[in-house]
Amino acid sequence: MKPIKLIISLLLLSVLFPSSLCAQEEKKSGLVGGITTAFNYIFNSGDTAYVEPNHYNLGCMLEHSTWYEQYRLGNNSENPSQRLTFSPDAGTKLGVYFGWRWIFFGYTFYADKLFGNKDKTDKKETSLSLYTSRLAIDITYRKTGDEFKLRSYSGFDTNSPSLKGSDFDGLQSRIFGLSGLWFFNAKQYSHRAAYAHSTNQRRNGGSVIAGLSYTQNRVTFDAEKLPATLYDQLAPGLKFEGVEYKNISLNIGYGYNWVFAKNWVANLTLLPTFAYKNSHVERKGIEDKGWSKDLYFDFLTRAAVAYNNTKYFAGASFALNTYDYRQTDLSVTNSFGILRFYAGFNFWPRKKK
Repeated sequence: MKPIKLIISLLLLSVLFPSSLCAQEEKKSGLVGGITTAFNYIFNSGDTAYVEPNHYNLGCMLEHSTWYEQYRLGNNSENPSQRLTFSPDAGTKLGVYFGWRWIFFGYTFYADKLFGNKDKTDKKETSLSLYTSRLAIDITYRKTGDEFKLRSYSGFDTNSPSLKGSDFDGLQSRIFGLSGLWFFNAKQYSHRAAYAHSTNQRRNGGSVIAGLSYTQNRVTFDAEKLPATLYDQLAPGLKFEGVEYKNISLNIGYGYNWVFAKNWVANLTLLPTFAYKNSHVERKGIEDKGWSKDLYFDFLTRAAVAYNNTKYFAGASFALNTYDYRQTDLSVTNSFGILRFYAGFNFWPRKKK
């Protein structure tokens, strides 16, 4: 009986074991298929009648950018309220960027350094971007110098023309930002056609856009470096050493691409921002009061014009951000704008499917 049982067992294994293997293979193929579908949905969505996909693996770009920033300090608890506005001269930067399909990494530096001019402090900006059909992620770090100028003031009992435009080296800031945007109509709208030049918008298209962002901003201020005629009248709330605020923001807006000529596209994106902020103020001789929590409203505006024949591309873009800190005795508003001109080319063609 034992040989018979052994033969029956072997026959059962010969039937059941291949079936088990087939079931496992089906599960694996189903999992792989699901991952592939999700990948294509996020990275390669698009109606080719509206959006022509990228035909190359790598890209290289040179950029010329002009940076504008402004800081407005205010005090609302005094009568009259005081205002101070600082900004540096518009800075000109050169940048080199290198990209692989969806990812671009760039480094920028001030053009003055090419001519032997040295800043009083290092100004730095580093960025990393990931742009797909449905998702855009940007990571940036900025450090300003201390070459600000006093542009305007109000609420002081003085009106000296020589004060406006005077140098002020008592202000610095550091900004770290991480943002992600989701494009709901990725089949007919390509954000990267206007800002990442890795696709071509062939017909007009727009999309509702939603996203999340995190920003950490630290501003240091040395009021004692103000002209004596202003410092002697300065309200106590403006005599702070530093303010730090961390924002978690929800963005909901709209972007639209207008194809006004062959290989050309113009974009306008408006993103109202609802921000939850933790803020912290440091004052000399005053005990630390910890972090305060508030809700704020900010705004992000972007515009671009781009030319792309799939091999070579060029264009210009503009972005404007505002960051606000507001309390009864102190308000800080930082406006930050960038105007970019760029040109580059793609290479290493992708294999045709």
